[in-house]
Amino acid sequence: MMLLMATAALAYGLGASVAAAQAPVAGGSEVLALVDITQAVLANGKPLPAGSYELRLTSESVRPLPGQSPDAERWVEFLAEGSVVAREVAVVLRDADRPAVGASSAVAASGTRVELLKGGEFLRVSVRRGAERYLIHLPVVR
Repeated sequence: MMLLMATAALAYGLGASVAAAQAPVAGGSEVLALVDITQAVLANGKPLPAGSYELRLTSESVRPLPGQSPDAERWVEFLAEGSVVAREVAVVLRDADRPAVGASSAVAASGTRVELLKGGEFLRVSVRRGAERYLIHLPVVR
C-alpha cells in the first residue's frame, strides 16, 4: 500500500512539473524547450554564444506574407539564467497542413533536435509540440 501511494505521489509530481514546463509564463509566452547550442551563431543578427538556453515561445507573430496564415511564424526568445539574451523567428509547421503524399507528408519525430545543416552554414533547432513543429535557423558565426 505504501508503494502504491509513493508511486502515485511521484506520478503526480512528475505530471505537475511537465505541466509547469509547458504552461504560459508572464507576458503571453510559454516555455518551448531547453536546448544546447553547440557553437556560436547569430540570432536576429546578433551574436549568441554556444551554451544552454531555454526557448520561450512568445505570443508575437510576424506579419504574414500573402497566402500565409497569420501565425505561420512566431518570435522565440532565448533565455540564459532567466534573462532574455536573444530573439529569433520560428517557422510554425502544422500536421494539418502537411501534403497527403511526398517527402513532406511524414510526421516529424517528437522532441527537440539541434543540428548543423549540410555545408555548416546554419544551425537548425527543431522542436515538436503536439501537432506543431517549430523550426529556427541560426547562421553560424565563422
